[in-house]
Amino acid sequence: MKKGLKFFAGLIFGALTGSLAVLLLTPESGEETRLGISEKLQYLRNQIQAAAREKRVELEAEIERYKQAQ
Repeated sequence: MKKGLKFFAGLIFGALTGSLAVLLLTPESGEETRLGISEKLQYLRNQIQAAAREKRVELEAEIERYKQAQ
């Protein structure tokens, strides 16, 4: 368990460090960078919501099958 936690902490730290380096070294203006990040975050949010909706439908169908089997 400790190894997994250490790995996850290292992963997060590395991602944050890399993100900071990219933001500091980007050739775009601050406005362009913020717009790009905002668009990517919106895209990711939409993808996550779509995946959650699909999973919910699957789980509801599975629950219904389970109820009918009893």
